[in-house]
This record gives sequence, structure tokens and C-alpha cells, in this order.
Amino acid sequence: MTTTIAQVGVRGFGRIHMERIDRLAGMGRIELVATADPGGPLEDRDVAWYPSLTELLERHSPDIVSLATPIGTHSALATEAMRAGADVFLEKPPFASLAEFWQVLRAIKETGKQVQIGFQSLGSDGVARLRQLVADGTLGDIVGINARGAWLRQRAYYARAPWAGRRTLDGKRIADGVVTNPLAHSLATALVVAGVTDIDDIASVTTEMYHVHDIEADDTSFVRIDLVDGPPVCAALTLVAPDQGTAMVTVVGTRGTATYEYTDDVLHLQVDGVTTHETFARTDLLENFVDHLEGGAEALVPLQDTIGFMCVLEATQDRPAPLPIPDRYVTWRGEGLEGYPILKDVEYWMDQALAQQNGFAAAGAPWGDPDAVAVWRPRTALAHLEIDGRVVAEYADGSDIIPTSSPRPYLHPIRTLAGVMITDSHPADHDWHCGLAFTMQDVDGVNFWGGRTYVRDRGYTWLGDQGAITHTDWLERTDHSLTETLTWAGPIVEPLEHPIAPVELTETRHLAWHRAGEDAWVLDADLALESPTGAPVTLGGPGTNGRDVGYGGWQLRLRPSEDVRIWGPGFSGVEAIFGRTAPWLAWSGSFAGAPVTIVMAHLDAEAAASDRWFVRHGDFDGLGTALAWSEVVPVPVRRRYRLIVADGTLDDAAIAALVPEPS
Repeated sequence: MTTTIAQVGVRGFGRIHMERIDRLAGMGRIELVATADPGGPLEDRDVAWYPSLTELLERHSPDIVSLATPIGTHSALATEAMRAGADVFLEKPPFASLAEFWQVLRAIKETGKQVQIGFQSLGSDGVARLRQLVADGTLGDIVGINARGAWLRQRAYYARAPWAGRRTLDGKRIADGVVTNPLAHSLATALVVAGVTDIDDIASVTTEMYHVHDIEADDTSFVRIDLVDGPPVCAALTLVAPDQGTAMVTVVGTRGTATYEYTDDVLHLQVDGVTTHETFARTDLLENFVDHLEGGAEALVPLQDTIGFMCVLEATQDRPAPLPIPDRYVTWRGEGLEGYPILKDVEYWMDQALAQQNGFAAAGAPWGDPDAVAVWRPRTALAHLEIDGRVVAEYADGSDIIPTSSPRPYLHPIRTLAGVMITDSHPADHDWHCGLAFTMQDVDGVNFWGGRTYVRDRGYTWLGDQGAITHTDWLERTDHSLTETLTWAGPIVEPLEHPIAPVELTETRHLAWHRAGEDAWVLDADLALESPTGAPVTLGGPGTNGRDVGYGGWQLRLRPSEDVRIWGPGFSGVEAIFGRTAPWLAWSGSFAGAPVTIVMAHLDAEAAASDRWFVRHGDFDGLGTALAWSEVVPVPVRRRYRLIVADGTLDDAAIAALVPEPS
């Protein structure tokens, strides 16, 4: 049966989508069943047309919806298409914000549909070749990966649509700009070459942004992405060059360079003074997506793999607006809409900025301004837990969690003393799973867990009931402990079905950490919740609302590991552990090839006898305690826990030496 497709957006870059559809239709691979565009139908097309995707979906059920629409519409349209049963082929950039990225990943999980992003450069075999050169040592030690793009744009480019050159429009983020749109492929390609596949690969993103055109967004920018493990990825990009140059990604090593012209699929390799040239084939990403959906071929650019680019996009938007470059550095060619500016010596300063890996202002560009520089990080840290000068955990404030995922402070990344990371954060399967956190799904009708709420006789349901846990004040801080107050308050989003009474709790949280021998460290947590008004409040969760399992409490989301063993005192295996009480629970496995043991333990005898263990292994890995497995728990409530993180494999005797008897 032929795969059916609908094209939304048929003008501008939508015409390129139509050309690709025509090619595949001519091969008998797909059938174009309808188009949607508020600007009207294409005159040369005998195909059903609708003003909107909503109206199209009322009449058609395409297998694929292809979207080439303004950036700010991507999230809503992609979600609408998936909820109607279609997979989505989406023009780059994916979305206007990292929050929208998480929301659409959630829709993918809920609908079982898929999204491929149209970063066409990533369909080239040249990208795999660059990654091989990085890995096999041909270039020596890699010291940097640089993206360079020097293009020009006439005034007409920014006059073509109301959103062009805008950071926002009608109060909504648009995120247009040289980094995020016309030269987005350069950074997307560089990040793939660098092996960035996870938000935890990125330590920080530094942006330096300017504009010459009379626009709100940037047309000349420098970006530096510092990785947790690896050389920096830098980009110098402009749309005010004297000519339309070739965009490229260059891998710089101690023995040579590999420069990849991604618009032409040409690689220039220079090693030990010898230069060679290679040309590569390119796979059309729409064709690859059809192959993937029909026959299981690997999708080349699934949405989840674009997290690195989305972090860069967020860094360009979550900062002050780009600075204007003074007119004295600019000359103009042409008149009217055909006119375009040229920034004096811009390509020289691009090369200097890339060579120094520190940007235009640091390189000495006369129009460079330190005020144009901003630094973005994936998380905002409240504290860093250090042992012997090594950071073993970061305590984040939770501001990176979107409202419907219930923001809250959490510990991530958590590492062993040898530096092995054990926690996961914002995984594609549950974006509200963030490291180690204390949280509940039902606090008098407010969801502090995130995501959908379990409702009796209905299952998991969106209620608009999410709350937030926020750091309020420090009571004490030392080198090895912290004590703080936090506020639990909600709902923070608009209720979807019925009014939800406001809830507020106060938490006093004490964390203390210390080394435990050569290979382990210990985190003790003392968590006390109370109602500031004294009004009765209860804690619950899925189990108290009709599900056969409960969770919510001290919860740890783990990174995937191999050779896993899960056990407790006198029992072993997920089935034996799930839903039972015990003083401690242990998890051992190989994390990125390194053996690690993790132990969670109760320090309170009463909680050890009442709170059941929740554990998952397979679809995702995690463990934790459940305060309210099947019965609600009244506030005030206090719990004390211990977490042990050890390099190597601990046996029961070693664990017993590290876990005190609950009291």
C-alpha cells in the first residue's frame, strides 16, 4: 500500500518539500493526498487544498504530514498531526524553544508516532566520514570542531514574511536568526561530528550576537559549545559577507584538518602536509523517513538526536537581544529590497575568532563588544557537592523543567569518585525524570511529579494540575552539607477540567555528603514537610488513586547500564523487590563500561517498615521509595535516606558496613 503524505506550507521552502514529494511520487513511493497553506492553493497543482492543517485532517488521514511552516508553528502543528495518527517530517529548525522540544518528545511517547527533522546535511555520507576521522586518529588529537558560514542576504529576505528576522512576534518566540535558521545546518552538522547526542554532553554554550540589518534577530554571531568530554565546537556565522561563500565544518587536529563543505558534500583532507579531496553521496531525508516507516531503515535525523542543536537555539534566545553594529563599519550595495550590507573585514574576524575559539570581541574585532557575549548552561546550579576537590553531584534548581513536568530541585549529574555518571535527566521517555529528587504525584490534588496524573477508572490523564517545588532560602551551608527551605505550591498551570484548590507546603531539607573508603561516597538526606497554615494535607499517588502500584518520594532515574543486578537483604531481582519493604536496595551494573554499585537505604525504622520500593529496569532504569503505595500519608511527614555511590561491585558485607541500622 502506497504511503500517503500531506504537505503543510507550499510556498517558500515548502516548494522544496513539494519537489521532494514529486520525486518520490514519480517513483511510486508515496502519494500526495492534500496540501494546506493559508496563502491559498498552488495554481499548478490538482490536489486537495485547505487553509489549515486542522481542516485537512478533518477530510484526510495521511501517513505522513510534512511541515514547512514558520518556526513558531512547528510544535503545535507537529503535535496536532501526531495526535491525528500521522508521522511528521519537519523542516529545520525543529522548534522555537527547548520547552517545545520536550513537549513534542512527550507527544511522540504518548502517540507512538515519529518525527524526522529536515537537516538535509545530515543525510550526507560525508558526516559519517568526518566522524570516522575524529575517532580513528587520522587527524591526531582533536583540538576543535569549527563551523564557518559567510553568506549575504538582501533586504528582501527579511521582508518576505512578518516573522523573518524576529526573535518574537505577538508575544510568542520565533527564534529566527543566522544561527537558528539559514546557517543552522552548520552547527547541526558540527554537533553530530562531535558526537553530541544528549543534553548532558553539553557543559555550556557561549553566544556573541550582533545584527547589521534592521532586524531584531542576529545576522552575525559567534557560538562556542563547551562539552563535558571533548574539544569545543565553535561557529562563526554571518549574513553580511561581501559574497555568498561556501559553508563548511572543519575538524582541527594536531596532524591536520578535515574541511567539509556540507552544501556540496565535498571533503578536503590535509594530513601531514598532504591534501586529498573526497565527494560523497547524500540521502534525501524524506525518502529515508519513508524507508524507515515502511521497512525499518534507521531514521537519520530523529527529533531526539537534535537535542544538541536545540540547546544552542535555546542559548541564542535565553539571553539579551543581539547588539547592533555601528554604521561606520558597514557599506551597502544595491538599492531598495535588493540592497544588502557588507560588514568590513567580517571574514577576517570570523577566521580570527575561530582560530582563537573565543569570539569576535576577544579576537579584537573593532565592532566586537563584550556586552554581546552571554553564557547559557543546561541547568542552573544551587550547589555543587564536592569531595576531595571533585564534584560528585550538581544540585540544580529545576528551572530547566517545563511547567507541565513540575519544576523541582534535583541532583544531576551524580558521579562516582572516579567520575562515572550514573544519573539521567530529561530522557526521551519521561522528560520529567530528572536525576535524584524528592517529589509526589498527588498532594491534595496537585501533581508535583510531572506529566499526566493517574485518575481512578480513567488512567493517566492531563488535568493541568502540576505544581512546582522551589528553593526558598539557605539555612546553613558548609563544605559537606547544606540546609534549605523549599516551597511546594500549585497548581502553576491552567486546570483543564475543573478548578483545583491551591496547595502549599514548606519543606526543610538537609543534605550531607562524605567519602566512605577508597571507592565510595555517601549522601544523607533529611526531608521534612509541613503545612505552613496547619491545614490538613495528604500525600498520595497512582496507588492511592486506583492503580495497582504506587510511586512518589525519593526517586532516582539512572542512565542505562549493562550486566545489571538488583537486590536487597535476602532477595534479588525486579519482581522480588517491586512493591516490598526493606531497609535497603542495591543496584550494580556497568555504566559506560565501568562497574558501579548504587545503594538506597532508609535511616528511619518506621519508614523502612512502611514505604515500599519502586524499581524499573528495561524500558527505563530507576529506583526509589514510595511514601504512599496504596494509602495516603498525612502531613507533617519526615523521611531520612542514604544514597551510596561506589566504583566497583559491593557485596552484602560491604553494604552492611555502609548502611546503619534504621532507627
